[in-house]
Amino acid sequence: MPSRVFLLMFGALLCCHGGQAAAQLAQNLTLGNAKALALANAVTADPPGIDAIHFNPAGLAKLEGRQYQLKIISGHFTIAGELTRSQALQTLLDNSQFNDPIPGGKTETSDVAAMLPFKGLTEMSALLAPLGGFSVSAPQSRVTFASAVYAPMMIGYSRGEGDIARYQGNAVGFTHLTYLSPSIGLRLTDEWSVGAVLGVSYTGVGLDMDMRAPNVFLGALESISDLTCEAGQPVQLLQGLLDLCQGKLGPFTDVGNLRLEVEKSVNPSFNLGVLWQPLPWLSWGAVYQAEVTASLKGDFAFTYSDDWVAFFQGLNNSSLGQLVALGLPIPKGVAQESGTAELEFVIPAHFSTGVSVQLMPAWKLNVDVKWTDTESWNEFKIEFDRDLDFLNILSVIASDTVTAHSLTFPRGYESTWSWAAGFEYQLSERLALRVGYEDRPSAIPEDKADLLAPFGEAFLLGLGAAYQWDKDALLEISVGYLKSEVEVAANEGGAGAGEAGGNGSIIYNPYAGYDMKSSVTTYMLQFSYQTKF
Repeated sequence: MPSRVFLLMFGALLCCHGGQAAAQLAQNLTLGNAKALALANAVTADPPGIDAIHFNPAGLAKLEGRQYQLKIISGHFTIAGELTRSQALQTLLDNSQFNDPIPGGKTETSDVAAMLPFKGLTEMSALLAPLGGFSVSAPQSRVTFASAVYAPMMIGYSRGEGDIARYQGNAVGFTHLTYLSPSIGLRLTDEWSVGAVLGVSYTGVGLDMDMRAPNVFLGALESISDLTCEAGQPVQLLQGLLDLCQGKLGPFTDVGNLRLEVEKSVNPSFNLGVLWQPLPWLSWGAVYQAEVTASLKGDFAFTYSDDWVAFFQGLNNSSLGQLVALGLPIPKGVAQESGTAELEFVIPAHFSTGVSVQLMPAWKLNVDVKWTDTESWNEFKIEFDRDLDFLNILSVIASDTVTAHSLTFPRGYESTWSWAAGFEYQLSERLALRVGYEDRPSAIPEDKADLLAPFGEAFLLGLGAAYQWDKDALLEISVGYLKSEVEVAANEGGAGAGEAGGNGSIIYNPYAGYDMKSSVTTYMLQFSYQTKF
């Protein structure tokens, strides 16, 4: 049974957040482009300089000569949540011997964690990162070459010791960092341009998480243990025959701690873009960012709690326990299991199209419509480097998704359409002001929401300015505000999925029977400097 508990938690991380749902929320936020943030990412038809590499590589064809860009991004976020026992759960606890040490309450964190190359899962005091890139175009050439360092998605958090949300992450980090992006923009005619990018990225997922399992089976096991034990020893009739008394094991017992870090250092991808400007005041653009499938590899260590270890050691040392072990792979009560793991990780395809219209000499409007294929997160498969005790027993319970060295988690996320709009006002020859709004629907069905991936529908507000320092140098600055909220009742899934006080499904749920509320509030500051060299 530790197999089931461990892997349910393991899958919850990798398939609900890990990077997956969180990455969807963070899409385009950590690129560091001040223009894109100010216009709420409505820039497909108005690509932002060298960062056209990401937003629409056809826009590179507009860059002349040799240019470089330096960027600084900084951010502050708050992840807050609240757990409230449902009436059904409270009634169950009032009428049983079970005691949940978490009465409910609030959780909140603003601490940052990230999965970093060479360092692994790292807790940081603040999010602050320098990025940049360059472009080269010969005089009178129709071709521009470019490359940049940018982070399409980077998100993570850590929680304080004893936080009530620790069973869905003490620390979680997801990083997708493009460190090499050879790109080309080609001006076909005066009206048409195309572009392409071959990106090489680092992708990593990290997790540190405590575990418990409010499961019907463990509830029954605790009841049997209470009936067969007196003063910490088997009742006289069962002495030497069956021992369930050496450690406490129940639906609200701490099971252990999982530490996981998986990554891939060379992860290729490509973007394709097109830009059409039939009139001086009108342009249309489209970009396709291809799906990327990567096999992330790394290490895991699962440390069981003292109660868990003692319980199964006592069971294995009894006559009946040894007899049961002949037919079922019951846990041996080891203190730790560790090794290497591999996760098939998908970064979904993304498509965006939009228009940019010069409404008046000083006013410009950008509008984008976007699609992200998060339905491709239909399932995730984890492979281990050896047969493990917890997989052996879980394969008996769920043979359709588990083998002795692998397991598959169904997710059922949904592909989403969204939109964004941005205005730019040319206040003077040198100074432009910008504002934008982006609608960001959730890809996570309500029955998959939890405190590990506390993300619901969101919106992004952007505000910024651009200052032409001289004929070659451009300074841009922006601030952004993102807000996401989700609320799930105990009988609708999420934090309270399953029956009150217990969950018989294969999906891990440490807060079964609780109503959940969560919110994410993010403030971003981005600065960029672009000039010729």
